[in-house]
Amino acid sequence: MSFRCCISFFFMLCFFESILAQEQDSLMQISYKDLKNHYKNLEYTNPKTAKIYAEALLSKAKKEGDELEEHLAFLLIASSENYFGNMPASLKYIEYSIAYATDKKNDSLLIKALSQKGKTYFTFGKYNEAITYYLKLDSLARKTQNVRYQIYTNHSIGSIKNIMGDHEGATELFLKNKEIITPLIESKNYHTLYLNTLIGLCSAYTYFDIDKAADCLPELKKMSLEKNDMDALSYYFSLQGIVDYKRKEYDKALAVLQQADSLISSLGTKRNLYSVYRFRGKSYYEQQLFSEAIVAFEAIKTLQKEIAFDDFKYREVLSLLANSYEQIGDTEKALENYNLAHNFSYTDTIQKAIRYTILKEYDKKTLESKISSLKIKSKRKESLNTSLVIVCISLLAAFAILLFLYRKQQRLNKRKFDQLVKQLAIDSSKSTLPEPTNKFQISDEKISKILDGLEKLEKSNSFLKSTTSLVSVAKKLNTNTTYLSQVVNEQKGVTFKNYITELRINYVLHKLKSDSVLRSYSIKAIAEELGFKSEGAFSRAFKKQTGIYPSFFIKNLTSIL
Repeated sequence: MSFRCCISFFFMLCFFESILAQEQDSLMQISYKDLKNHYKNLEYTNPKTAKIYAEALLSKAKKEGDELEEHLAFLLIASSENYFGNMPASLKYIEYSIAYATDKKNDSLLIKALSQKGKTYFTFGKYNEAITYYLKLDSLARKTQNVRYQIYTNHSIGSIKNIMGDHEGATELFLKNKEIITPLIESKNYHTLYLNTLIGLCSAYTYFDIDKAADCLPELKKMSLEKNDMDALSYYFSLQGIVDYKRKEYDKALAVLQQADSLISSLGTKRNLYSVYRFRGKSYYEQQLFSEAIVAFEAIKTLQKEIAFDDFKYREVLSLLANSYEQIGDTEKALENYNLAHNFSYTDTIQKAIRYTILKEYDKKTLESKISSLKIKSKRKESLNTSLVIVCISLLAAFAILLFLYRKQQRLNKRKFDQLVKQLAIDSSKSTLPEPTNKFQISDEKISKILDGLEKLEKSNSFLKSTTSLVSVAKKLNTNTTYLSQVVNEQKGVTFKNYITELRINYVLHKLKSDSVLRSYSIKAIAEELGFKSEGAFSRAFKKQTGIYPSFFIKNLTSIL
């Protein structure tokens, strides 16, 4: 290069640096709110420009010494880094914000940081780590009654269920989220949440009901275009390609997967190319176009090196790649990839561990019940007062009971069920205590104190704890077991053990009647929620008190509500 060219290049570089500096100064004149709005508007349509706004927000916050805005900027930059496949950088920014939010006890910021950390791990297939942070997010979102992030956590766990093979369980979560979100889309600006739900639902259906998957795709496409959400549109093309592949329309699949490839590449989201390349390769493979299949599968291996994504489908890719090489006579490459597939470390043991974590730590929680309750409150709080809500619910319950009584009176178990439901509507709880009597040598003052303590026990639902016993309650009420046992026997007419059992059964009768999520639990899970030591103990106690088994009660209750 000549000296003159070098000088020209130097001045050109200075010129562009000057322009960039001016643009940066110009962006810093924009308010924090507008910078964040620009980021959100461009996040899924022009992610590269969106990141520029996030960086401008960070520069502005640092210059003005606004620590909160600085950490909000960190999370936006982390989202961008995650979007472009840079997990270490994303996690670095998130950790800054988690530490700050924890130190300042800022729950709002902590929720955002935990959700971003779970999302980052999820994006790269680190599902065990993702679940850890989704569970923390779940607890904090419920504690702060944050509906948006409860829905988000619900969706994320559904996505992991889908990946781990529990497609029907994932579908159930997505459908419930869709029901919750639909009436709130406009008022709460839940469009992105709704699009994510449609993506999850369509994806789950592709595994076991391809027609339903195809049916939900038009809505996904229409809303993606209406909201100019190019990221969601790229998922539409990918899912349409999968549907076409599973219908054995391989040429259609290849055409639409090419559209997905082009859009994803323009957005810069390499992670989303995994599914595109996999089904492109499988489409070629099914047509015995093995050379073309090799190109697609090798592209996945290249992505794997760049992004290091933990995909348990990778073994399938390696096996198909090896077989494709074998078909074209390249024995050396075939053996190489067969060995890679054989040694692939994402084992069934890891998948089972993740499934167990979801079942043990998440499915037992009443997250969906909380979301449903909050949804009802948000819909009716402004238009209906508390008394009107109670009247409406009572009328609906009375109608359901009358309808059931009309249709189910002929058989013995149904008559018992009808009587039980009717009793629940009439007597919601043991709200009053009998007048103290003194048939034994305890002072009236002590009896009243014990009865007051029992009333608090009932109102606080402390009887649901598995550790509840005569000894533990006596200790809590500052009395001895003899006095407590005598008072319960005399005033309640039952032994202490039967008294606790009756409280639990009465509680679950009302809870099952009002809580659709609890009705979906297994009998074993319900027994654990009530403090019973085993499923059998709960079933026997329920049968003894009501005359029917809990499974029969739940089945028939579900049919009328």
